[in-house]
Amino acid sequence: MINRRHTLAGLLAAAALPVTGLHAQTGGALAFPYYSGEDALQGLYAQHLPPLARDFETQAKALTAAARQHCAGPAAPAALKDAWRRALLSWQTLSSPALGPVIERRSQRQIDFWPTRPALLAKALARAPQTLADMESVGTPAKGFPAMEQLLAAPPSPAHCPYLVLVAEGIEAEAVALRTGFDALAARDWTSDEDAARSAFAEWINQWLGGLERLRWAHIEQPVQKARTAGKGHAPEFARLAPADNAAEWRAQWQALRTQARLSAAQRAQPPQPGQGLVPIEALLMGKGQIALAQRWGQALDRADAAIAALPAKAGEKELMALSKTLKGVTTLFQTEVAATLDVPLGFSDADGD
Repeated sequence: MINRRHTLAGLLAAAALPVTGLHAQTGGALAFPYYSGEDALQGLYAQHLPPLARDFETQAKALTAAARQHCAGPAAPAALKDAWRRALLSWQTLSSPALGPVIERRSQRQIDFWPTRPALLAKALARAPQTLADMESVGTPAKGFPAMEQLLAAPPSPAHCPYLVLVAEGIEAEAVALRTGFDALAARDWTSDEDAARSAFAEWINQWLGGLERLRWAHIEQPVQKARTAGKGHAPEFARLAPADNAAEWRAQWQALRTQARLSAAQRAQPPQPGQGLVPIEALLMGKGQIALAQRWGQALDRADAAIAALPAKAGEKELMALSKTLKGVTTLFQTEVAATLDVPLGFSDADGD
């Protein structure tokens, strides 16, 4: 979302201020401390993201094991598809929004490029790669989660199994690299480099918006609009083949974004303390004394929550466009008020990881 080569102006403050004595009243006895940008980064990179990266690594390893077991003898694809689904949802939870090594490694392109290109996948199968080194010459539209899903949906073929295992191993290798990258960020002292902290904070705020728009536009509305443009008889082409998998993925993406944006019930009862956990965007607003904006922000997020929860199993165009409109309300409030209140300029670049 932002150009990593340029430092973006803005942070919650020019320097990390002590939290003692700096509290925003919420209208009652409960008060929120002021959070510096370094506090937010510490909670995000040291507390919140490392467990998600470890879970993705675990699920990716399980996917490889399931692929090998599936290919060891005749077996229905159900167990492997379940492992694929668990790894996919863990991946979406980690990568929504794309941050740190997910951007640097362009992981979304490496293991989740869609739509899959059948001709490229057929060409890759014909070449019969034997190792991950061989897979380096295979284009990304023929690898990753989408390619595995396509092969599992196709009639079984002897050529599929070795390739399925290699695709799973590629996802696992990426998961290991991401976990290593997030572990390194977890140990970082954000107070030691003000410019780096300022840039990283601005990146988070920008990437959060990018993650929301990726969900709202790229995953939901754009496929609907393309189908409408194509004319009668054309169904939307979403990222996944099954409606249930699309819905589950959308909910996973939204929940990951919401967690970074909205106070949990426990945090509303006991405000997060700097250095002790994730500081959501709502908490940053509360800590700056922007109580009314924080309330409107929470309400916008809750409306999106309700809309996604109410989405039917086989949602039609009408329901999906209504959901996109609700999510657009969150986007608009973020763009017009929230980011400015956090002193972060919004911008776009090719460094969005997708």
